[in-house]
Order: sequence, then C-alpha cells, then structure tokens
Amino acid sequence: MLGKDLIEHPRMWQLILEVSASRLSVVAFSSYEDHALIFESIPLDSAAPTSLRALEDAVYDNPMLLLDFKRVTVIYDTTRFLPIPHAGTGLAEDLLRRIFPEDNDYAGEIITNPLPSLDIAIPFEIPCDIAGFIRRTFHNVMIIHQLMPLATYFQAKHPTRRKGKTLVNLNGDRLDIIILGDTAPLLINSCRFRDPMDAVYHILASRENLALPDTEEIMIAGDRVTRVAITPVLRRYVRYVMPAIFPSAMFRAGKASLAAPFEMILAPLVS
Repeated sequence: MLGKDLIEHPRMWQLILEVSASRLSVVAFSSYEDHALIFESIPLDSAAPTSLRALEDAVYDNPMLLLDFKRVTVIYDTTRFLPIPHAGTGLAEDLLRRIFPEDNDYAGEIITNPLPSLDIAIPFEIPCDIAGFIRRTFHNVMIIHQLMPLATYFQAKHPTRRKGKTLVNLNGDRLDIIILGDTAPLLINSCRFRDPMDAVYHILASRENLALPDTEEIMIAGDRVTRVAITPVLRRYVRYVMPAIFPSAMFRAGKASLAAPFEMILAPLVS
C-alpha cells in the first residue's frame, strides 16, 4: 500500500498515473530532491464487476494517490486513437469516430492531445465513467495518450537530420513506434503483440513500408527482457539498433526510475 506518509510536501511533487486494462502504474516525482521518485505497479482486480470499480479500488487502497500534488498526469493506455495532421478538435473527433464508431455498449469520450511541435494531434477515446472518475478525484489533472510524451520527447531530442529515426517503446504486450520525418512523423502507432518475434515483424514492416535504408537507426526503450530478445534479430536487418538514451534530467531520481515505464519517466519533462 502507498501510504500518505511517504510524501511530506506533496505540493512539491508531481503524480503520473498510467491506466491500462490490467494495472495502474504510479510514478510520484519531485525535481527538488535527489532520489525523490516512487514507482509502483498495482494490478487491477480482474474479478471487479466493472473496469471503473477496479480502478476506484486501486486508487482508494493507496492513500498517497489522494494527496494534493502540484500536478497530476494520467496516461490512458488505449489503441482507440488516430494521429492526424494538426486540426481543430471537432475535425479530430469526427475522424476518430469514422475509424471507431460509437458503440451502444461502450460510452466513450474523445480527448484530443495537440502536439504543435510535430504538427499533429492525437485524438483518443476513454470510457466516460473512467474519465469522470479521474477528473473528480484528482486536482489539476491532465489526461494524455501514451504516445504523447514519447513523440514530444523524441522530436525534441532530434531537432535536425531526423528523418527515418525510429523509437520503439515496449510496455508489456504493447509496442509503441515513432518514425520521425523532417517536419511531422512519418509514422506514429501503438499496437499489441503476442511474442517478441511478433514485435520484430511490426517494426520491420513499418520501416519497409516507408522504404527506409538500413542505416537509419532504431532506439529501443521499455521492457528489458523483450529488448534483449528482439535487438539481435533487428540487427540482422538494420545496422544501428541501440537502447534509447535515458533522459539526463531524470538521473537524480534514483534507481526506481529505471523500473518505471519509459513514457511515464518522460511525462514530467514534456507536460
């Protein structure tokens, strides 16, 4: 359990949550102190009557999450999204609905994350009841898609000569892939995979569709076991395959930061 006594001055801390179908991941971080990062991965109760109830129980069972943080960012893990060229919110929602029509059994709210530095926006769908619970429970909260911190940080790290650079992020059975262009991304996607070779196929197929040469590097972040499995296979086809560089601004946070999902570590730097 994450008790309230873990943080003495919450107004000096940020809270980052990542909500998926099976777990609630937690990062609490303070830039004012060394080794001031708390990471916890909380399984959601699969026997709960609803997804909302499972999330509510996980939050209320960990009182630290209810402290008055300076800022709260909630990353919602979903494949119901559609990156589009930067456009007004109404158009973004309309385009997403064409791909993911409304479902009578699924009441979803569309949230659009603009990424002006990349000239794109990411509209995504989140269940209305979960979005409502998040806004009622957390003060000063922002809800974002998992690709937003990854794309923003990756673009900022490569402001020039970036066309073809590829970032792969692995989180459980989820594969995030971003391939930069000179102005906007050539590709930005998130999908599920069954085993490491399935992930390799998605990565190589994405690059082949864009006719990228084997000299354009791949940087891999996320789950270490899957990284170790796919790196030597990718190196048969791409000359430069390497671990993504851990953000230097987070080195002071301590060892707990190395265990957290990469997108959660980036969130305090780009939000």
